[in-house]
Amino acid sequence: MSTVENPFDKVRRKMVAARIEFMGQLAKFSNEELTRNPNPVGEDEWTPLQLAYHLYIADGLALEAMKKIQDEDNPLVEDLGEETPRRTREAEPPNSLDAVLAGMAARREELFQYLSELPGDAWERPLRHPTFGQIKFYQVVNVLPAHEKMHAQQLADIKATAEAK
Repeated sequence: MSTVENPFDKVRRKMVAARIEFMGQLAKFSNEELTRNPNPVGEDEWTPLQLAYHLYIADGLALEAMKKIQDEDNPLVEDLGEETPRRTREAEPPNSLDAVLAGMAARREELFQYLSELPGDAWERPLRHPTFGQIKFYQVVNVLPAHEKMHAQQLADIKATAEAK
């Protein structure tokens, strides 16, 4: 008889691996490089520190959406792929790497605490998404590690471009 893995344990591993990958890329930047615009001509590019802050914002918005999905029947949730960048652009620039890292850790702990307390059937709750249509809760949760991995690659690309100059 095989045992079914707890959905939280499964996603936690993915989220931890993605965070480690992001932090490993972030650690390659000096203090000066953390706040340097990778493309001084382009305004749409974020500094490495802003990317870290962006993940902090994304975790907070995702947690709000997750709670809505669990509290309402088949809710329409906003497209965080649009809202998170908007809030990142509108936010005051982060004060320091230490402040951003502390916020990221606290927010991720809050997410893990919430997800760890959900019963198995909660992961199957339906929701409506403006882009993807009818989807399930676990699909929303699995966006977080994919999103973080994408930004880890972005950091690697920023570093590679800076070193090539």
